[in-house]
Amino acid sequence: MYLLKLSLRPWRAALLSQLFSALAVGFLLFLCGLSFWVQSGMEPVIAQIENRQILTAYLDPTVDKKEEPKVVDRIRTSLGARAGAPSYELKFVGSEQFADQLKGSYPDLSRELSDLGAEMNAIVPRYVSIAGILPDGALDRVRKINGVESADSSKDRNRHVVAAFSMLRWVARFMAAGMAIALLTGLIHLSRMNSFLHRETLAILRLWGASTTQLRLPSLISGLSVGLLGGLLAAIAWSAAGARLLGHLRALSPALRQLPQTPGWIAFAALLAAGCALGALAGMAGASAPAIEGESRA
Repeated sequence: MYLLKLSLRPWRAALLSQLFSALAVGFLLFLCGLSFWVQSGMEPVIAQIENRQILTAYLDPTVDKKEEPKVVDRIRTSLGARAGAPSYELKFVGSEQFADQLKGSYPDLSRELSDLGAEMNAIVPRYVSIAGILPDGALDRVRKINGVESADSSKDRNRHVVAAFSMLRWVARFMAAGMAIALLTGLIHLSRMNSFLHRETLAILRLWGASTTQLRLPSLISGLSVGLLGGLLAAIAWSAAGARLLGHLRALSPALRQLPQTPGWIAFAALLAAGCALGALAGMAGASAPAIEGESRA
């Protein structure tokens, strides 16, 4: 009980210092948790953008209308449809379907195309749209299929998007690591400062035969209390404003809408545990100075 009262001496002697330190811990821990959530949630988003593509194969105008299903089957076979369930969606758009799609925005153009009759197949493109995760070399295999005039893919077009999201993930990692180091450093300095309030009492306790573990407990509990309060503030801030802030992040880009939603109680417990762990670690580091000093005096 006496050691517990001794560990709370910094709160009685410098209450504002401890409170502002806990507030800083809570704010930095909240930002650190947000950065960690962003960088961890970006990995599946980047993987999906990198692997997902839209491949468009345009049929040769000379292909007869009756041969269209055969060309579509050859495209499906070249993508490995027989190996198992396809990881893509294949859609064939004929001349009539293409003209129907124009009715909403360009009704006059759609009507003129429909009036062409059989000649519409030579003017209006017929194509196969394949969206999903495709095997490597799919574009080259589709281009070699008899009846396909040309084909292109959106895979290369997403390189700048993948690079941008990868850079964002690394920035979030550096921010999380930097704030964690700043948190730990600040708490260690606070524990070192608090240790001076315990120095004389610890020297007396050592003369009375106290063990090294007992001498370290006041600084450990003092640092743990600051970390606990900071973690609690960060957890409360996350519960109050975390969902709203994550919603704003998802609104920045359609790709960011795939960021996972972290359950509130898991984030609350994780921030609280992180604050306690950082406070206890800083308290242990701060406790080493007076303990060693006491040993040298002894």
